[in-house]
Amino acid sequence: MRRDWELVRQVLLKLEQLGDTASVLESTDVLPYDADNVSYHMKIMDEAGLIEAHCLEHTGGTHCHASRLTWSGHEFLDQVREQTVWNRTKASVREKGLALSFEVIRMTASAIIAGIVNGRLA
Repeated sequence: MRRDWELVRQVLLKLEQLGDTASVLESTDVLPYDADNVSYHMKIMDEAGLIEAHCLEHTGGTHCHASRLTWSGHEFLDQVREQTVWNRTKASVREKGLALSFEVIRMTASAIIAGIVNGRLA
């Protein structure tokens, strides 16, 4: 299965929107994505330290739900939350022919944010 950065961002956004610490984000809550794909991404996001997820392996596959963002998850989401920054980040990475990796996204988003703050980008 391929990593889908749009789905990663959606999981982070939806998890941040949970109203309390007792709520969880189920893999079925991230539409229009299918639950198996969401569970896969929750599992790898947990492994990467972006979220805290709980996964159950069963004969039909894996089912995950996420309970919270980690500090790193909050930091990453702060960089890619705004749609304009996210769109510019993806476009810049594609334009330079780079792969969408975690570090490339973080570095590119940081540069775009710095450009906006310093008035170089409108």
